[in-house]
Amino acid sequence: MLAKRWRADGAVVDVVDAADGDDVHAPDERVTGLLRAADVVVLAVPEYVALTAVGAVRARMQPSAVLIETLSVKSRFASAVAGTDAPVVGVNPMFAPALGLPGRAVAVVVHHGGPAVDEFVADLRRWGGRVQVTSADHHDRLCAALQALTHATVLAFGWALADLDVDADEAAAMATPPFATMSALLARVTGGTPEVYRDVQTANPYASAARDALTRAVSRVSDAAVGDTGDFAALLARARVPLGDHDDEYAALCARLFEDLAR
Repeated sequence: MLAKRWRADGAVVDVVDAADGDDVHAPDERVTGLLRAADVVVLAVPEYVALTAVGAVRARMQPSAVLIETLSVKSRFASAVAGTDAPVVGVNPMFAPALGLPGRAVAVVVHHGGPAVDEFVADLRRWGGRVQVTSADHHDRLCAALQALTHATVLAFGWALADLDVDADEAAAMATPPFATMSALLARVTGGTPEVYRDVQTANPYASAARDALTRAVSRVSDAAVGDTGDFAALLARARVPLGDHDDEYAALCARLFEDLAR
């Protein structure tokens, strides 16, 4: 996504890839030359690669050049670059990059600032991204809810359907709008790359707490179901609290989604 954007701006972009035999842990002469010449280096690799290769990569870059990481978890990388003063910034597109950048949220964690970091953040905004600047730890805490909890909920929905032995054709024929929406989410998650979704659940230090909260929440639904109407009204009221002042906005979005389902 970033390469396409920079190339559209007229920038020269080189790609280094393990599939081509390149090794960012021990860059050869060609890769070292690219790193030394670059104004911007994007480390778009799994976390275990980023944590072990960042020293070798950063050491071969110009002091003023910016290093960009694209990890879904930021706190461990923040610790890994704590000893450098060179510009380093993390981004986490809160969407699949294939969907396109304009209008979508991009989390930004500035590990070490500088003019090159400011220019990159300005590029994200110019390209139409909704930049949300945060700290590494706060990013991970929030993403445990936005990603780990959401994905766990969707996957649990799929497992529950499998346990209930629901016929897929019958379910599709009689699907309510909420069921169809959840099934669409299930299709997207289960059709994705396992390594990516596993990383969301295992790498984030707060993900287990999110899953524990989901387990407790399902138990509370069961408790309210055997209570009276007041108990269930209290359940709905409590569940609505996290929407804050955005409840009407989300309700309108749901209505539009359901209208699209009918078409």
